[in-house]
Parts: sequence; C-alpha cells; structure tokens
Amino acid sequence: MQHIFKIGEAIEVPDGTVVQSSVAPSQFGLDGLPMMDQVSVAQGSLSPGICSNIHVHPIVQQVTWVLSGRLTVKMKDAENEHPYELEVVEQQAVVTHAGTLFQLLNQSENHCQTLYIVAPAFVFETDASGDVIYNDALVLNEGWDQLAAVGWRISTLQDLHTIRKNRQASLERLAQRRPG
Repeated sequence: MQHIFKIGEAIEVPDGTVVQSSVAPSQFGLDGLPMMDQVSVAQGSLSPGICSNIHVHPIVQQVTWVLSGRLTVKMKDAENEHPYELEVVEQQAVVTHAGTLFQLLNQSENHCQTLYIVAPAFVFETDASGDVIYNDALVLNEGWDQLAAVGWRISTLQDLHTIRKNRQASLERLAQRRPG
C-alpha cells in the first residue's frame, strides 16, 4: 500500500497541549494498515508557560521527543516513591511507561515542539460535536499533593478490564467511520 502521511488538524486536548495526529487508528481503522494498531505518531505544541494536567496512560507507552525548545516532564512511576522531573531539550526524548503519572511543563519563554510516538497506537475519539468519547489518557484534576495524600491510588485506573473494553469499542467505532 502506498500512502503519504500528513499532519492532521490541530486539536487542543484535555491536558492543555495542542496535538496534530499524523499516523493513528482514527485515520485507518483496525485493518487499514498492518502497523496502525501498534504505533501512532503525533506532533505536539506547548506554548510558553503551559502546564498540562497530570495524566496517566493505562495501556500505552509514550516517547516524547523534543523537536525544538525545552520541556520539563514530571513523573511518578511504581519504581519511585516520589515524583521526579526530567529536563528534556531539543533532540532528546523521554519514555513514559503505561501506568505512570506525568505532566508536561513548558517553563521557558519559547514554544516547545514535540513528537509523540505511542505504542500501542494512541486512541482518541470524539463525536460529531467534538465531545470526547474515549481518550487513552486519563486526565486528572488532582495535583501532586492530593495524589500523594491518597497513596497514588486513582479510582478510574483501578479497572483495567473496563478500560481495555472501552478502548476496543472505540477502535471498532473508528474503523466503521473511516472513508471507503
């Protein structure tokens, strides 16, 4: 199959960043291209001073590659008792494993351009009015201190079976929507 990938429409996602998908299930469905269920690629743009909500990907891993600018990634994973920060500059990347709490912060005076490479492919589905139906990211309203106070337990993350079921249903709906 011959295909040229183009950057998609800019969408401000619930964590406050702007993402433009390039390779994703929403473009090809379940059987559009063999690799589409295994990886997705999107470009991100973080304005100066942006601080995303803390979020977690229950199922997918993400590589955040900084194309230009500088980015602070604050994370809390199962291996560390406390959150930690990684400063990522142009031509560097950081991996966020499934289940890791993380937050993206652009504390500089310049835009930060990123490339998100996600495996398995990131699923983000909206309805005709733009309301989110399914998002592989669980976007949290709590801050780091609030999460520490509850021992890092997130109620919406506890039922992975339901999350996987909802994800599969979203993939099936996206496959039905794809053009011809």
